[in-house]
Amino acid sequence: MMRKLLLPLLLLSLPLLLPAQCKFAADEIDPFDSTRLVMSRPMSIGNYIPSRFETAKGPKIIDEAKVVFSHSESDQDSINSFFLTLVAPEYEYQPIESGKNVLLAFADSTVIALQNFPDRGTFNTDTNMRMYQHTCIVPLDVFYRMTYSEVIMIRIRYDSKKRTIPLSKGQQKALKLAVQCVGEAVGFMPNKP
Repeated sequence: MMRKLLLPLLLLSLPLLLPAQCKFAADEIDPFDSTRLVMSRPMSIGNYIPSRFETAKGPKIIDEAKVVFSHSESDQDSINSFFLTLVAPEYEYQPIESGKNVLLAFADSTVIALQNFPDRGTFNTDTNMRMYQHTCIVPLDVFYRMTYSEVIMIRIRYDSKKRTIPLSKGQQKALKLAVQCVGEAVGFMPNKP
């Protein structure tokens, strides 16, 4: 009787034991300098917001932000890092300086600030708004935290305002899976901190 129950349970749990089915935007090696880039597909996060581009039906509705998780490594120099890149539209000019200006709030109640690069934004004619790219270096300990705890909110601290982007449950799981997939592709997974 026990064997009859264990066999179906074992067969049903087999897909959970297999590695994640990951799809990447890029997994390539530069032929000139041997730099390898592994990048998740861009995913929408946050809510929908109205843009400044007017249509016959009103303002064009766009994503609040998009996010990409990536890893870059090279045998020519010291690049061997994880990166979190956010692209967020803003209604006004909001320059951001380098520093710990992007914060991740985790489901386990911790908040971690990430080092970002400065950006002045570029004007996007599709939305009539400035698009800001926040590229952040993700330390190894934060990478491992992102693989087992969901990011529930992201805050961007501009010079003159703060912007908080909440992630839905589906977006939290998708970001966690993207981090795990990139980590698996570059040999940092399965999770063994």
